[in-house]
Amino acid sequence: MNRIEIDRQKCLQDGLCVAECPFGIFASGEDGVPTVVPGAEAGCITCGHCMAICPGAAITVNGMGAEDCEPVDPDLAVSRQQVVQLLKSRRSIRSYKKRPVDRATLEDLLNISRWAPTAKNEQPVHWIVLQNAQDVASLAAMVVDWMRNKQIQPDIVLAFDQGRDIIHRGAPCLLVAHAPSTGIKPVEDCSIAIATIEAAAPAFGLGACWAGFFMSAAREHQPIKEFLSLPAGHHVYGALMLGYPKVKYHRIPPRDKLKITWRS
Repeated sequence: MNRIEIDRQKCLQDGLCVAECPFGIFASGEDGVPTVVPGAEAGCITCGHCMAICPGAAITVNGMGAEDCEPVDPDLAVSRQQVVQLLKSRRSIRSYKKRPVDRATLEDLLNISRWAPTAKNEQPVHWIVLQNAQDVASLAAMVVDWMRNKQIQPDIVLAFDQGRDIIHRGAPCLLVAHAPSTGIKPVEDCSIAIATIEAAAPAFGLGACWAGFFMSAAREHQPIKEFLSLPAGHHVYGALMLGYPKVKYHRIPPRDKLKITWRS
């Protein structure tokens, strides 16, 4: 059972926790200090909204409070123009330097995914990080074997046989996101985590590309399943090639016009 406490001395009686809790756990008290709705703790998903929004740092959840949260630094806020350029200039990187990505950098990058949204804050995403380029290449070969067995993508199989890796593109690193299949939204949770890492990668000097062929093969090909040794009940729901880009892009290419229907 979750334990939610409100320090009456610190509470500023602004009602923000009442208004912002997504599951209606707080109610307005007669004296202005919010109360916890009896029995509502069971529905708390420990998302931290209440702790994050309380200006008086009056709320603790399961013994954790404002002192356990990172402060938001307004000086680090990115501008609208910076966000627009970051997302519009995103490229699927398929050409990498033969330079390994060190573990500390990978840990810093992957750590960001802990704050990616997940259904009911289940945080089910697990990662397998293949840091050895030879392992990444071996998995590419397994994907090609899967294609061969299914008699699909003959051009890709032929290219691989001729020494061209169109599966993992010679990437030095492969990130694999997996989660329990019994979760609420494992596909979405892992996809959002992967997309978060891809968007953040350039800030670490890295480039990334979704490993779509691997993702398809990993669901079916037994040798890949054995290689990954996933926990029981887990499935692969996302994968990302990662490395230092060999080339630099200078322009943002055009895209189709926005497809949108306004309803008012």
